[in-house]
Amino acid sequence: MDLHNIRESYKFDSLLESNLESNPFDQFQLWYKSYAELRIKDSNAMAIATVDSKGFPSNRIVLLKAVENDELIFFTNYGSAKGQDLLNNPVVSALFFWREQERQVRIQGKVIRISKDKSKAYFATRPYLSQIGAAASDQSQPIMNRAALETKFFEYQNEYPEGSTVPMPENWGGFAIQPVSFEFWQGREGRLHDRIVYTLQGDKWTTRRLQP
Repeated sequence: MDLHNIRESYKFDSLLESNLESNPFDQFQLWYKSYAELRIKDSNAMAIATVDSKGFPSNRIVLLKAVENDELIFFTNYGSAKGQDLLNNPVVSALFFWREQERQVRIQGKVIRISKDKSKAYFATRPYLSQIGAAASDQSQPIMNRAALETKFFEYQNEYPEGSTVPMPENWGGFAIQPVSFEFWQGREGRLHDRIVYTLQGDKWTTRRLQP
């Protein structure tokens, strides 16, 4: 498979210090709003990288569900591979790739579990089948086959028919990323991409430009 001749020219926009927000959360929300307005499916998708107890990194896509109080919140099963990684080593790298606008945002930070009450409040807003799926799945654990998984799903449906209250699994909930750095990447022609990094110093954010 030869991919040498795949080439792209980046001309969508620029990222200059003169039009940069002083707070990275403001810059992030500005870019996110612009991307979300394109109405592309899963505009809130982010790749998160964790490291397990043996030092191996893992990466997967999750959905960002809130940005509040200088935290980025997503939800998962705490017993899943990523949940266990984060409980044992509570640091994370998150990446947003917004291809249509030739942009990336990379975030590094610490991670904490959000309160059970906040997790329950969000769980109650999920579609019925998503609630059943979360309750029926021991995420990341082996299972014999697809039929066995579907049997578990249908058993939970029978126990909690649509219209009833599906209880949130005890081992399910939200994580909050508390960023210590943001990198905003804007594609530019000639591979002279814009890269601006915000770094948290005490309670202040500083910025610097990186060479592409």
